[in-house]
Amino acid sequence: MKGNIIFVIGTLFSALSVSAVAAYFSIVGLITIFPAAAMAILAMGIVLEIAKLVAASWVYQYWERITILMKTYMVSAVLVLCLITSLGIFGFLSRAHIDQVAVYTDQDLNMEVIEFRLESEKDKLQAYRTRIEQLDLVLLESRRQDRNYVTRTQRDERETINTGIDQVIVKIDGYNEQLLPLRMEQAKMEAELGPINYIAELFYGEIVDSNIDDAVRIIIMLLIFVFDPLAIIMVLAANIGIKEMRGNRPIAVAKVPERVMETVDDDEIQTSAVDPEDWVAEKYGVESAMDKKKERGLQWLIDKKRKRKE
Repeated sequence: MKGNIIFVIGTLFSALSVSAVAAYFSIVGLITIFPAAAMAILAMGIVLEIAKLVAASWVYQYWERITILMKTYMVSAVLVLCLITSLGIFGFLSRAHIDQVAVYTDQDLNMEVIEFRLESEKDKLQAYRTRIEQLDLVLLESRRQDRNYVTRTQRDERETINTGIDQVIVKIDGYNEQLLPLRMEQAKMEAELGPINYIAELFYGEIVDSNIDDAVRIIIMLLIFVFDPLAIIMVLAANIGIKEMRGNRPIAVAKVPERVMETVDDDEIQTSAVDPEDWVAEKYGVESAMDKKKERGLQWLIDKKRKRKE
């Protein structure tokens, strides 16, 4: 009995834990969808999550005593609330993925800007070096008696080019220093996105941005289809356990016979009347025998159904 109590408490605690986490994800996700009414969404989400669990438990406890209309509405309400919770969880997880992608995209944009400037400076450096080669060629092709004159005419331009080269080299070094931490951060982000890349490759055979987004959606859908429904099922399981602890174990028993055969002697067989409570207790266990309170409730239900048929 003590083990059953611990198991029921564990089931109930697990159900409430899953439901609480699902409610948190759902409320945060709904707030991201309706950011202008954050406090209203928070209050509504908390109340509806509690009402959903209570409604599921209440429907299970009083299933045989409520009308079809009430059953239909309560079950529909619980299903709709599960759908709303699932949509909130989808919004929460989607937002988390979008934020991660946004950070990665910003990183790429910063790197692209710096790399563009770096390539521009490298082009300038190459242009300066090309001009130096042209000046050297002019100097070599000039006549010997004219070389001093050519050197003097090229002096100012060569000084300007050398100054430009020094400035370009400083800028290139600066851009490389800026790129180093960005590339390290990019490598870290790629490592964080590694698992989803492998999943996308598993599903689609290749890694592209669209496949990664589709793989993320599949994972999110799998999570939302088991998250909140699991909480509801575990709440119902806890209700079943509580019923068992109260001695109201829901066991489907066979039809109780009116008489049974008994062997008195080796050759003599006789029949005797059957006490239903003793027969059920002997066949299914003492805890399955119906107590008086439950018997009255069952008789009330039988009479109610009989009146409906009449």
